[in-house]
Amino acid sequence: MTISEKVAYIQGMFDGMGLDKSESGEAKVLAEVLDVLKEIGDQLDTVDATLDEFGEEIDAISDDLADVEAIVNDDEDDDCCCDHELDDDLDDEDFFEVDCPNCGEGLVIDDEVLEAGVIDCPKCGQKFALDFEGEDDECGCGCDCGCDHDHE
Repeated sequence: MTISEKVAYIQGMFDGMGLDKSESGEAKVLAEVLDVLKEIGDQLDTVDATLDEFGEEIDAISDDLADVEAIVNDDEDDDCCCDHELDDDLDDEDFFEVDCPNCGEGLVIDDEVLEAGVIDCPKCGQKFALDFEGEDDECGCGCDCGCDHDHE
């Protein structure tokens, strides 16, 4: 039972008692309290309805966000670094990211630039050589396995 329904029940009991507000001070006070309770009940009903509407809108936004996340995550799968083939025109080319040691600009290079070994930074204009020393030995163990263990 809602608050408005409870207040209506109490109002019915008050009316059923036949109390005269003009003769009894207590009846007058009870009538005023019932009027305040009615207003509170009406306002709570409005708040409940508004919350229900907000809940429906939040559900719709959540569904839209899930659709956007699916699209974004699907695009990220295209940039995956694993061995599967990509569905775009870049299947046969490999690209690598390096930072310019002079200005820090992130550059994307292809196989040809990688083989040449020298990069001309388009941002600062400086040339720099690619340094691959220590790239294969990521863990420092000397085995070129890329593991994270100590060799004895």
